[in-house]
Amino acid sequence: MSEGTAIRYVCVSDTHFGEEDSLLTCLREDRYACDPRHASPTLERIVAGLEQLIDAQPDAPKPILLLNGDILELAFASYSESLASFECFMQLVARPDHELFEQIVYIPGNHDHHVWEIARETQYVNLVLRHHHYEDGPPPPMHATPITMDGTVRSFFLDPLMRHVRGVDNPRGPHDYPIHIAYPNLALQHPTKDRVVVLHHGHFLESLYYLMSALRRKLFPDEPDPQTVAQVEGENWAWIDFVWSLLGRSGDMGLRAEVLYKRLQYPMNMKSFIADLARRVAESTNIPGVPGDWLEEKVLGLVFRRLASRLGGERVRLGESDERDFMRGLQRYLFGHTYRQLEDELGGVPDQLAFVYGHTHKPLQRLVEDPRGKMIEVYNSGGWAIDNADREPARGGAIILISEDLQVVTLRVFHDADDDAHIMVSAVGPDAEPFRAEIEKRIGAGRKVWDSAAETITREAAIRRDHIRRLFANG
Repeated sequence: MSEGTAIRYVCVSDTHFGEEDSLLTCLREDRYACDPRHASPTLERIVAGLEQLIDAQPDAPKPILLLNGDILELAFASYSESLASFECFMQLVARPDHELFEQIVYIPGNHDHHVWEIARETQYVNLVLRHHHYEDGPPPPMHATPITMDGTVRSFFLDPLMRHVRGVDNPRGPHDYPIHIAYPNLALQHPTKDRVVVLHHGHFLESLYYLMSALRRKLFPDEPDPQTVAQVEGENWAWIDFVWSLLGRSGDMGLRAEVLYKRLQYPMNMKSFIADLARRVAESTNIPGVPGDWLEEKVLGLVFRRLASRLGGERVRLGESDERDFMRGLQRYLFGHTYRQLEDELGGVPDQLAFVYGHTHKPLQRLVEDPRGKMIEVYNSGGWAIDNADREPARGGAIILISEDLQVVTLRVFHDADDDAHIMVSAVGPDAEPFRAEIEKRIGAGRKVWDSAAETITREAAIRRDHIRRLFANG
């Protein structure tokens, strides 16, 4: 192993544990539903592959696992299913006799935003307890953690589950293995401070998650736009938490919301659904200022179609608008709010910067020029949920590997485009070739393990596509 090519961080996102359409959620044998008692075949093969990569560096410290959002599915699955499926994952990687990772850091996304809300309350309690006396009253709650690793918050929500997995009663004992929360950004900084890798789930690259900020600007046009990541979160957290993290606890309403979301992926199916919904609402409700049910039906149809196109988000939209949406989101969130956070907390934006996100379920790696004229590396870790019965080349799942020197490699394992079961290792960083070559070498040495993972993904994806096709694509 060459110097500087050991894996220091392993980043995954969009596992959607508890959602039956996720390849990393186990399905029951008797029906298409989550089986929270077992790890999925794909999850077992992926963990076996990671173990093979990590075992190849016995003299290096164990890597740190970075969970970059939408890990728990809290919008379209119950708490019990999501947490039990996550526990299956922890049993594979964090048992006392089988620890693959030195530490786990969780960066919540939109589907598991409530994990951050619980951590935010914990953060606030810790702040209040540290300062018993206030001249001007207690401080307001904070809507972000400091960007560096030492600013994370211990997750008292997930810690009991981890103690159960590990069979540990004492939360502060020698075998304690806490999960720490960072939100919405986490920065990994090289000791020389000339290179930084920023991780963010990716929802704030999408305009949908600025909805409350946009509404405030309409109502109060003289007020300024949010300038910091904390202000962005502070204005938009309530609706993100309600729509994307609480529906899974809403019984039948959560199930109906999932059906509606799946229908968004099929325009003809959704068109008839919206038309029928507009007709029924118009017949039962009178809209002030709109005469007659027929006109109400037309107005409601326009509103529902507009809303559906927005709610679909980046996971649904594909095509030429992708590039414009991507650059617009990057310009606003990364080059704007995140750069300000780097300047405020790290003293500036380094010349060497990499940005890792997920959310869209479309893995990628590319170089992008920022407003300073610097080329930054951008990586997307894709996702593990089957969103559509139709194949889409842009979709898939990848694992992001980060070296001791903060060089970044994308290990793409799941390809939605076809059944060609293969593993692809790639990087765009100018200094990442030695690390990429080392990972390629390890993959070759463990070819049997990784071929098994790819073949399992092909089989499991077919099961989920067939179900989605029968349930949603055909009406």
